[in-house]
Amino acid sequence: MIGLIDVDGPLPNLALMKISQYYKSIGEDVEFVRPDTKYMKIYASAIFSRSKPICEALREKYGDNIEIGGTGWDIKKRLTPEIEVCKPDYFLYSADMVAGKIKGIMNRKTRLLKAAQITEAGVGFSSRGCVRNCPFCVIPAKEGKLRQDSEIRDIINPKSNIVILHDNNLTADPNCLEKLKEIRERNLIVDIDQGCDVRLITDEIAAALAGVRHLRSLHYSWDLMEYERQVLRGIKTLFKHVRPYQHMCYMLVGFNTGFDEDIYRFRKLVEMKIKPYVMIYNEKQDVRLKHFARWVNAHIHTQCSFDEYTPWLKAQKEGTFVTSV
Repeated sequence: MIGLIDVDGPLPNLALMKISQYYKSIGEDVEFVRPDTKYMKIYASAIFSRSKPICEALREKYGDNIEIGGTGWDIKKRLTPEIEVCKPDYFLYSADMVAGKIKGIMNRKTRLLKAAQITEAGVGFSSRGCVRNCPFCVIPAKEGKLRQDSEIRDIINPKSNIVILHDNNLTADPNCLEKLKEIRERNLIVDIDQGCDVRLITDEIAAALAGVRHLRSLHYSWDLMEYERQVLRGIKTLFKHVRPYQHMCYMLVGFNTGFDEDIYRFRKLVEMKIKPYVMIYNEKQDVRLKHFARWVNAHIHTQCSFDEYTPWLKAQKEGTFVTSV
């Protein structure tokens, strides 16, 4: 019996799905770890670095019987070649399992429908790596230079016409237009979940992105102030083909920007009618940024200014916060 541990979720973990498929193909039973059950081998995967303490506890508990991987644990760790080539086990995760991890206010029926979309979707990489070398990103060290991986047709789950692409930088892919054309011709719904590099958007790519159906908003990032001109140019090019309400822009904060620059980017995006989403580089670094992220991401900014945001006012009054420049 092989045991699996998905350390963080909520999206189905591709590595665990491939591990499951491999062991099932050689006749082993596979399941998520249950208490008081003995396993021949346990595999755990962590996506986020904040999960390291959990992984350390698992290693202490299971010793040599557990193999831990994932970006959140070891960016150099790789699946063995015979596992890497396997297609994902699309029966590993159930909608019930994923539903419990989906955040947001919704009734059980809506939550289950959303979970079913996720668990029945095809998932994989059509390319890996990136042409960038952003100082805050692990992709250059983890994946290296951009290279081709799987064909779109090989990522499709027969149960669904939804595909979730984990590509690190699809818009930098020289085959980007061909892949978007294939997605459109196959009538697929796509989620480019790592986002698009908006600095590389051309009229042709923008039109191709507009020509496919997206599971969520078309999302990209504005992380560093030094790229403001290129980011805004790419956004304006997208505007020719994709309406602003279909955009979402990730904002990295707490890396090398001051709070005034964070507020500036937020206001600029809102003025352009783009939904901003704040991502904190170091969540332990700055209490103000935690309040800012919630104020933005929960849309509380539509109800009050940040200076009027009650939790932030309370934190200031208590004097228990530290702020960056």
